[in-house]
Amino acid sequence: MMKKIIATSLLIFTAAGVQAKSTDQIGFMSDYLFRGITQTDHGFAAYAQTKKTTGNGYGKISFINIDAPDNAEGIPVQMDVSFGYNSKFDGFNIDLEVITYNYLIDSRSDETEFKIGTSLTHSLDIALYRGIKNKTLYAEIVYEKFLTNRLYLDAHVGYATQDDSDDSALDARVELGRDFPEFYGIDIYVAADFITDTTPYGNNSDQDDSEVSYVFGVRKNF
Repeated sequence: MMKKIIATSLLIFTAAGVQAKSTDQIGFMSDYLFRGITQTDHGFAAYAQTKKTTGNGYGKISFINIDAPDNAEGIPVQMDVSFGYNSKFDGFNIDLEVITYNYLIDSRSDETEFKIGTSLTHSLDIALYRGIKNKTLYAEIVYEKFLTNRLYLDAHVGYATQDDSDDSALDARVELGRDFPEFYGIDIYVAADFITDTTPYGNNSDQDDSEVSYVFGVRKNF
């Protein structure tokens, strides 16, 4: 099944690339955090991704390494594939997206999310993600701002909960970066992440451990 997913995804992206605009990115970071929770046991991560855009439609595929138990079988890599359509009206938009999180190792279960979002301003977006298999709900506010001297600021606040759980978590991230066109066009950034509960889909009787993490990263667009 996984081989079929990978093959189908690559075929779709190859076909789309004939007429679509392509944006590719590679990078590495000192810690891969997804919604405030480390996926690499606070270790190094490297990734590659590509995005195809045609009109208001788009598709993305990315690969990144993740942490895995010693006895796990497979490759400790997460492959995300998504397709979306950003409907634009007069001063308003609705961004609909389907995201699949595919794990090439048997210690993690795949997941599919549906997203609906909109842009409140040029710098402020809101979105709601619904996980199908795990019945999760994630609400997010994202702020992006270009500053002076080629600096940029990215920030987000998110809230995670689950249908069958009486637990939840609030997470936040602030990232400050700068692009260096004179140095191979790379971006260098630092970020701070905070989450109120590292086990947001547990229950009220488990130990709610908050955590602050700091990240350094480098990325390059093509």
